Amino acid sequence: MPLGVVEGGAPMLGWLRSRSTRAERGLAWRTQYVLATRAPAVTTTRDDPASAVGEGVFDSEAVHASLMDLIGGLAPQRPLRATAEEALAAVSALFVFRLSWLAYCNEAFDLDPEATDSHSEMCRRWVKGEVVRAWPYFAHAETALATVTKKITNLQEELVDFCGHDITALDRRAA
Repeated sequence: MPLGVVEGGAPMLGWLRSRSTRAERGLAWRTQYVLATRAPAVTTTRDDPASAVGEGVFDSEAVHASLMDLIGGLAPQRPLRATAEEALAAVSALFVFRLSWLAYCNEAFDLDPEATDSHSEMCRRWVKGEVVRAWPYFAHAETALATVTKKITNLQEELVDFCGHDITALDRRAA
């Protein structure tokens, strides 16, 4: 097998880059996990795509925090950093709607604004499409979510390359 090629013929370019630190890989893996569980437009499909808008706005806080941690922990020369910064900018545009979304859900479902129990959180996160479309900022959030979806998809591809493993892959064959 030629030098610089791994089994299966894929080029091994990792040796050309400076090695990532354990902390950077940990942050990248955590971000991969958060995106897999908190970026609904990217990871799942629904009968009514409007429900993904509400979920995306609700989950934007967790995604935003994870991206902030990732960017703060990556060395400036990492190519992954630029993609993460683009994703953070897109998520930030969605995150600004979160307070309005929470207030809307609190009013629509007669929830205590201070409540953090699982029922209240589920009412704010998983909302039927017709209720989401009635939210005054729906069109703006839908546009922001479309941008987030593109940027997160790009970031997920780079995270897989950086981590060397796709945690969202369904094929989990034993080595």
